[in-house]
Amino acid sequence: MTKEELFKKNQQLSTEFELYLLDHPEIEGKIPDNAIIVLLPEYDKELAEKNINLAKANKEPGQNIVYVKVKRLRASRIDGLSLKIA
Repeated sequence: MTKEELFKKNQQLSTEFELYLLDHPEIEGKIPDNAIIVLLPEYDKELAEKNINLAKANKEPGQNIVYVKVKRLRASRIDGLSLKIA
């Protein structure tokens, strides 16, 4: 996996995680301040392993790591869309 692929996959996961938090604000309250959030997609073991290694390499003393398992991503959250070009 290239660095660009890693970035794109994590960018998509991060966006979806933020949208999930908007729908489930009770989850955000369970995450300690200043924690490293590690997204672990169960459908992409290579990405999950790379994210674990990145978190361990960047963890500061006393900092918590929160592992977030993601079972799957839906194709899109958007239901109906149109464009108007003026």
